[in-house]
Amino acid sequence: MRLQVGEIKEVSLANRGDSSLQLIGTSDNQEVVEVSRPELAPAVDTLQRNQSKPTIFQLKGVTVGTANVVFSEKQASDTGNGQVKKTYVVQVVSK
Repeated sequence: MRLQVGEIKEVSLANRGDSSLQLIGTSDNQEVVEVSRPELAPAVDTLQRNQSKPTIFQLKGVTVGTANVVFSEKQASDTGNGQVKKTYVVQVVSK
């Protein structure tokens, strides 16, 4: 995947519908690529969560370079990195 400095790209990953699992996105070089989840506030109070919707992550190119971005899944109560679901090699280039 290729990003320009300052560019934000959204990546969506399918959920398995199990509320005890967490999807986590990490970058091995936060100085090059930041991984975050967009904060979406619901317009109304939604007590029921639809776990079948995909999880959205945002990747932002910070500085020129290359970073490995790993998305993994783990039980909320577990420690460690969890099971790798998807990996991207992200190259950030200047504008």
